[in-house]
Amino acid sequence: MNTIEAFKTVRDVPYRVPLALRENDVCCSGKCKLLKDLFEKQGLEVRYRVCTFLWSSINLPKEVSSVPHDDNSTHVWLEVLINDEWIIVDATWDSSLINIFHVNEWDGKSNTQPAVEPIETFSPQKSADIMNSENDEDILNDLKINGKFYKAFNGWLAENRVSVSE
Repeated sequence: MNTIEAFKTVRDVPYRVPLALRENDVCCSGKCKLLKDLFEKQGLEVRYRVCTFLWSSINLPKEVSSVPHDDNSTHVWLEVLINDEWIIVDATWDSSLINIFHVNEWDGKSNTQPAVEPIETFSPQKSADIMNSENDEDILNDLKINGKFYKAFNGWLAENRVSVSE
């Protein structure tokens, strides 16, 4: 599997925010961990980049956006060192969400577009620290505050997925 195939494989895993501990993580962070592993097995130098964003900057329907939640959240993508330049690779939104989000294609050498509009992008070191410090208590606290919103968001995504063919 080459880098572009690895990107497409991870990108097209249906995005879903986990709603419980140990649930398969296929939101941005889980997809990044998987893609980082695949890229590193191919000998690429890869790093995380974490940013803050506002859920209100995403065009969500009222039935989702009205569910109580923290507006400020974090998002993660990868940067891959290609020809001595760090390239943005964001595999967040799967192809079946093409009707509601910009779904990235990647040519293996150019930047992709971040899946959200970043407010602040953290340094590579702080991004790595954030990705490596996640713990069960943090996840449970987040789910206590935002779990109903995530469930509504996941449901909206499921309702709006379309069949795609290559």
